[in-house]
Amino acid sequence: GQTKRLIEVLWEPLAVAALNQSIDSAAAASFLSVLERMFSGDPRGAALALPLKPLDELYAHPARAYIEQRGGTVQTNAVARVEWAGDAGGSGSSGSGLRVRVRDEVMTAASVICAVPWHALSDVFPDHPPVLRPVLEAAAHTEASPIVTVNLWFDRVVTEQTLVGLPGRTLQWVFDKRAVFGEQASHLSLVSSGAEEVVARSNEELIALAVKEVCDAIPAARSAALVRGVVVREKRASFSVAPGQPPRPSTRTGVPGLFLAGDWIDTGLPATIEGAVVSGHIAASLAAPEGP
Repeated sequence: GQTKRLIEVLWEPLAVAALNQSIDSAAAASFLSVLERMFSGDPRGAALALPLKPLDELYAHPARAYIEQRGGTVQTNAVARVEWAGDAGGSGSSGSGLRVRVRDEVMTAASVICAVPWHALSDVFPDHPPVLRPVLEAAAHTEASPIVTVNLWFDRVVTEQTLVGLPGRTLQWVFDKRAVFGEQASHLSLVSSGAEEVVARSNEELIALAVKEVCDAIPAARSAALVRGVVVREKRASFSVAPGQPPRPSTRTGVPGLFLAGDWIDTGLPATIEGAVVSGHIAASLAAPEGP
C-alpha cells in the first residue's frame, strides 16, 4: 500500500542499505528483522552513526590491543586450517580433537571459533569432516551480492554534508570523507549496494556515472574539476538474502568445541556488522560459558 515515491525515497534506500540487495530480489524476513530492531525498544536503535575514523581504527586495532594486553596473540596474513580427529578424540592435550595449523605451527585448544566469510569456510576445513558437510555445502552454494564504491576527488569543497542520499539513482549514497581523513578538498565516496548491474562496467564508465550523479544532486560539483577517481569492487561483499538460498548455520556445530561466527551465521539479521557482533557474543558464551 505504499506509494511509488515513498518506496523510492524511504523503503528502497533503507532496505538496500541493510540488505545489500535490490528489493525486487531480497527476501522480506531479514528486512523485517532490521525494522524490528530499529523501531522497538531503545530509540538509539534507529540512530544514524557516522564514524570519524576508519573502521579498522574503531574495531580492529582496539580488539588487537585488548587481546595482547591479556596475553593473547594476533597473527595477520597467516592462513589457518582447522583439523578434527573425529570421534577418536585427537592427540591434543585439550582432548577436543581440534587442531589449528598456521604456517608451521600446530595449536590445540578446547574451543575454536571460526569467523571467516562464508565463501572461505571450505578452505578452513581441508578434510571436509562429514559432520560439517551440510554447512560447507550451504556455504558453497550461497550466492554473493556485490558493492561498488567510486571515490572522487574534486579541486574544491562541493558539499558541507557528510552524508547525502541519492534515491532513484544507481549510486545510492555519497559520503564526504574529509572529516575521516582530514583532507581539505572534497573526497567523496559514492556507494552502490546490490551492484549486480554495474559491477562489470569499466572504471572509466563508473567514474563518469559517479560524476554525473554527483553533479545532478549537488549543484556545487558542476563547477568543480575532478582531480582523481578510484573504483573499488567488492564482488562478494555480502551473501545473498534472496528466497531459495541455502539455510544459514547456527553458531554451534556438530564438532565438539567448534563454533562459527560472522555475519553469515543465522542471527536473523542480514550481512551487517551488527549481525557479526551478535554471532560473536553467542560464540563467546558457548566457548567460555563461565566467562573470562
